[in-house]
Amino acid sequence: MLSLKLFGGASLVNAEGPVAGPAAQRHRLALLALLATAPEGKASRDRLIGHLWPESDDAAARRLLNVALHALRKQLGEDALVSLGDDVQLRSAVVHSDVGRFRAALEAGDRRVAAELYAGPFLNGFHLGGAGEFDRWAEGVRDGLARAYLEVLEALAEDAAAAGDPRAAVAWWRRLAAEEPLNARVALRLMEALE
Repeated sequence: MLSLKLFGGASLVNAEGPVAGPAAQRHRLALLALLATAPEGKASRDRLIGHLWPESDDAAARRLLNVALHALRKQLGEDALVSLGDDVQLRSAVVHSDVGRFRAALEAGDRRVAAELYAGPFLNGFHLGGAGEFDRWAEGVRDGLARAYLEVLEALAEDAAAAGDPRAAVAWWRRLAAEEPLNARVALRLMEALE
């Protein structure tokens, strides 16, 4: 099983550790990130091209996408990526992502697991030169995931306080305060929990 780590950076990991080679190239990791965050892990070729190779003409961009898909299939396995008409799908049974697991934990109401999975901002420090559309997309996803994480931390702090567990409440408020050091409301809630 391969794991796509998108919180705190971008990397592909297998049982032996980080995956190197063609699959670890920036455009290919970006392609995997786009697919991993798309509904059902599926996106149209036009959408992928528009985000990854906006400056290339259509024929050149399609060629670049095909080369990237071929290289990924060769390294990750033929069943990792499937073509469905004009769509490409990342099969989560072969390559799962921390973002996918985070979202699944949120849907299941498992806030603790979600908090453990968030290892830093989405694609932190990862940029593609000449692909402004990709960077804008990444920033939007980053903001949405960060907001969800902050809501998780606050809910866990509130739950701990309601359960009469001040130590856990302090720990969660501290984590939230570290994420939002200028938020006066969070600082006040942390002081109340410490009291």
